[in-house]
Formats: sequence, structure tokens, C-alpha cells
Amino acid sequence: MADEEKDEQQPEDSPVALLTKMDKRMGLNRILMITALVISVILISVMGTGMSVMYMRISALTEAAEAGKDGPMDEQFVVLEQQLMLLADFRKSELKKISKYTKQLEKISKDCSLEKVAPYKNFLSSRETDFKVLVDTIKSGTNDLASMSRGSKKWLTSHNKILDDLSEKSAERKAILEVELRSGN
Repeated sequence: MADEEKDEQQPEDSPVALLTKMDKRMGLNRILMITALVISVILISVMGTGMSVMYMRISALTEAAEAGKDGPMDEQFVVLEQQLMLLADFRKSELKKISKYTKQLEKISKDCSLEKVAPYKNFLSSRETDFKVLVDTIKSGTNDLASMSRGSKKWLTSHNKILDDLSEKSAERKAILEVELRSGN
């Protein structure tokens, strides 16, 4: 009932009053639409400006990167490449030298084989025999010479000691050669 009483108490607005209300609302709507349009234009212009600034920065960075290609890093890279080439050439030359030395070493080891050493050992053994005969002959000759003249016995003992030492060393060398000849080393 209270609702019915309120409806009865409110008089109906006149069409002029309704038109005035509508006119006010339309004015408010126009202001809101114009405000929204201005804000949209401002946002679009800000976004356009931001995009153009960003495009200019990207192009500036691209130009700087292209200009920087010939910068110090590229120069260092070129220097490093040159050094690598020099090292590669050095490595090749050293490998050639190593190969050459290896071949020479193989040739030397073939030349020094046991089959080729045996004649030299025989030769050295016969030389030691001849040397011992020479020392014994000199010793005998000096003894004969010393017995011919008086007072020669002083130098004969020191001379015989030297000849005996030579004879002993020769006998040792011959013994070593004989052992090596028998063993085949």
C-alpha cells in the first residue's frame, strides 16, 4: 500500500519537463563522448610518438651496429686469425721437421744394427790384440836398452809401470769386446 500511495502522490511529469531532462542528459552524454574522443586522440598521438621514437632508436642502434662492425673487436679478430694462421704454418713446419728427424733416426738405427756392428767389434778386438803386442814389444825393447847402459834402472821401473797399466786396460777392453761378440749384443 505504501507503494500505491507514493505513485498517487507523484504527479506525472509533463512532456516539456521530460524533454528538458532528456536534453540535460544528452548534453552530459555529448560532453562525455567529446571527453572520450579527446582522450582517445591524446592516447593515439602519444602511442604514435612512442612508436616513432622507438623506430628511430632501433634504426640508430642498427646504424651504430653496422658502423661498429669495423671496430676494435673486428680488428682483434683479424689479428687473432692472422696469429692462428702463423701457428698453423709453424705447426706444419715442425711436423715436417719431426718427420724428417724420425726418418733419420730410423736410418741410423738400421745402420747400427747388430749385424752391421759385428765386423767392427772383430776389428776392435784384433786392434786390442795388436796393441798388447806393441806394448809388450816396447817393454821388451826398453828392458834390453836399460840392460845395455848402467844406471838406467830408475826410469825403467816407472816406464814399465806405465806400460803395464796400458797392457791391463787393453786386456780389459778386449775382454769386454769378446763378451759382446759371444753374446751378439
